[in-house]
Formats: sequence, structure tokens, C-alpha cells
Amino acid sequence: MSMINAEDLATHIPYGKDKAVSREFLCMLFGISDRAVRRLVHDARDAGHIIINDQTGAGYYRSDDPKDIIRQYRQNKSRALAILAQQKHLRRRLKDAGVEV
Repeated sequence: MSMINAEDLATHIPYGKDKAVSREFLCMLFGISDRAVRRLVHDARDAGHIIINDQTGAGYYRSDDPKDIIRQYRQNKSRALAILAQQKHLRRRLKDAGVEV
């Protein structure tokens, strides 16, 4: 099978929560690893595709519904803030070790 790109992957993620597809399904469909699917989903999102994952186990779906988009937005924001909270501890340890960050 030819190399899959983020655009190809996005076109295989359907619209609507009731049609969500799992990463496992996408792995089998394209014959690629879980890590590769996650990377392509990331790249598709970076390209502007609205891909929702409610973290319920239902999988990925695309949506234009503001309710879906706000849920994804808040989920992403929460994740980003949690990472930033961890960064302060790493930064402190590096500064204590004399490493400029």
C-alpha cells in the first residue's frame, strides 16, 4: 500500500459521533502502526481538520457541531495546562543543576 498522509487519513474519519472509528480500525485499514495513526491524526488536526475524540473509547470522528468542538477544545486545554504544570518542576530541577532553560 502506498504511503498514507494526513489528508488521506482525515477523509476516512467520518462525520458524526455515531460513526466514530477506532485507532485500531484505522491501523488495520491502512496497515500502519498505532503510533503512525496517532501521528497522522495530529498532522491532520494541525492542517485544520476538526477531529474529535471524546475519550470514551468510541474513537475518532469529524464534526462541525459547536458542542463537540467546545468539548474537544476544553479537553485539549486541560491537557496543555497539565503539561505546563509538569514543566515547572522540570525547569526548577534543571535550574538547580545549573542548566539554563
